[in-house]
Amino acid sequence: MSNLLILANAPKQEALTYQEEIASQQPLAWVESFVEDELKIEHAHEIKCRCVLSHTQQKIYIIAAHHFNTFAQNALLKILEEPPLNTRFVLIAKHKHALLSTLLSRLSYEDRRVKVAHERFGLNLRTCTLADIYAYVQDLDKAPLNPEETKTQIQAFLYALQESAIPLPMDMLESIDQAMHANHLYYRASYNLLPLLLRVLELREA
Repeated sequence: MSNLLILANAPKQEALTYQEEIASQQPLAWVESFVEDELKIEHAHEIKCRCVLSHTQQKIYIIAAHHFNTFAQNALLKILEEPPLNTRFVLIAKHKHALLSTLLSRLSYEDRRVKVAHERFGLNLRTCTLADIYAYVQDLDKAPLNPEETKTQIQAFLYALQESAIPLPMDMLESIDQAMHANHLYYRASYNLLPLLLRVLELREA
């Protein structure tokens, strides 16, 4: 059975759900989960060390994260390409863009995301000017948002970006992921959104 990528709205919760599914469908399988906000290089090394341990039954490693560090992904490439005997890897992420193309090529994928109504972003990304962005950021600072509210704004920005038909280079997608990660560190919404909005202006002019 090939290695699998599962796309889910909430990777951490999906990891628990998938582990329960395995327990009911393959009760003799040996399962280990690695669930992180960010999968880092040290996590990748730990996974590689653990998966070489011998087991006679099927081994399944569930790796779920909101953000996959580039160095960690590169460290996992070889083991995913040539997994040990009876070993399968299941990665869980919010979207395919979270992973490098070299890693994606080694995975089949299943989309379990549920579409939900999303909040409209406060600017029209196709027409907004630098002055519009400045006013928007000022408004954000007048009424500071909590991390959950900021997360909603970043998600609304991503939806607005997709609807705008502006080409999305990989660096923009990585910047959105970084903004989500920074939000967990309680960065102000304006700090997270301003660089993204300025990048939109650059992309429109390209």
